[in-house]
Amino acid sequence: MGNRSIPWSVLRKDGFIQLIDLLVKHAQYLITMDEQRRIISDGALAIHNGFIKAVGKTDEIDKEFPEAREVINAQDDVITPGFIDGHFHTTVQLARGLGDNTTLPVYLHERIYPVEASLSEEESYISAVCALIESVRHGTTCLCDPGAQKPEAVVRAVNKVGSRAIVSRSLTDMGGGRNLPGTFDLTAKEAAAAGEAFVKSLSSSDNAHVRAWFSLRTERMVSDELSQKVAQLAEQYQVGIISHMCSTQDSVEHHQKVFSGQRPIERYEKNGLLGPNLLLIHAHWLESEEMDLLATHQVKVVDCPTACVSVGMGGFSRATQIELLKRGICVCLGCDQSGASNTMDLLRVSQYFRVYQDILEDSSAVTPELILELLTINGAKALLWEDEIGSLEVGKRADLIIFDTQRPEWVPLHNPVSTIANATSGDAVKTVVIDGKTILRDGQFISIDAQDFLQQGNKIAAKVAARLGLDKFARPRWPIT
Repeated sequence: MGNRSIPWSVLRKDGFIQLIDLLVKHAQYLITMDEQRRIISDGALAIHNGFIKAVGKTDEIDKEFPEAREVINAQDDVITPGFIDGHFHTTVQLARGLGDNTTLPVYLHERIYPVEASLSEEESYISAVCALIESVRHGTTCLCDPGAQKPEAVVRAVNKVGSRAIVSRSLTDMGGGRNLPGTFDLTAKEAAAAGEAFVKSLSSSDNAHVRAWFSLRTERMVSDELSQKVAQLAEQYQVGIISHMCSTQDSVEHHQKVFSGQRPIERYEKNGLLGPNLLLIHAHWLESEEMDLLATHQVKVVDCPTACVSVGMGGFSRATQIELLKRGICVCLGCDQSGASNTMDLLRVSQYFRVYQDILEDSSAVTPELILELLTINGAKALLWEDEIGSLEVGKRADLIIFDTQRPEWVPLHNPVSTIANATSGDAVKTVVIDGKTILRDGQFISIDAQDFLQQGNKIAAKVAARLGLDKFARPRWPIT
């Protein structure tokens, strides 16, 4: 038998041994997020063809897999699954600083929607690459982009950076009495066709990094006709649906004004949208009966606490997300977009989630363990990807991050889960592996010139802001001399 018949093996005198792609070993702590939530000291991972082949103690894995094309010595470091961002608008990354201290209607209709609609294919691509650079650099290995006018540009960016993502074509067919840029202004038939065309374009793809979903942009901007058609198409293609939902009190009241007094959840149920494949964004202004309805239909929810604070959604004061968790609803976290959240560091975002403890006057409401679940396995479940990502287990995709513990905030290291959830930030991520490939090493991207893309992004951002007359909002309120 020749070596070619077993391409991942190497012949020795005592027989065949497995030659794997990557061996990561000697982690001070390897946090698996498996069903038992095991934390392995002196932990190791064997990775081949993008999948995890073994997880365990270093001496055990070393014996089973003594040969590897690449070895990462994680001595003193902490390893976790890659973080999963449930809500991230990548193509408006270059709008950061244009919407400070505005209400949600002003922020969306007068700032963000015009930016998104005006971007060319190349501008959308550069924006998305810049977004992914910030995201991956801080430990996010998979994200859900809930809508873009040019989703193909996002797919290009994901493939360029080497990340993993859900990508959608943003669908709207009505403004509900508020201004919408031209590219948002479609009929129900046109919007459904655009969404289907994009999903269909990726449905037969063998790209393990990108999946296409449908996106009903907001509950206020989609008709019954479009909602029903998308529900049918999602079932046909066996994919998910994303929708902004009940972000603010104004969101609910405006919906009721447009749709004859109906509340959004009520209308979505009538249109056949509620189900395990529906991911709702924000969902702060819900009544108790509506929360029960989401639990019954196993709907998922993504909370974006930094964006909530930025535009004053009122979500913290209502603490709806804690009530959803109590009902067994899958809740995950998202950065949202740079103009609202400002940070695309999902760890920083997650630490805002702890504010619920103050609102509830309950110091046990948000544990470090819950934070890490929101960032990993809950994110995977929300994106219907838990069979492949979200935990470090044999047979799953090899998406992991390695933290540098030689930083001040990691001393002392009594409890790695507590330190990650409460003390550190994504700046401490030094290595990122996605699908078994090392994307980031010692804080530096390996296969792309990140600085060049960021410089391009700066130039495009200035040009777009000037083109739309929004540059006046980007200037400091204080004089520059």
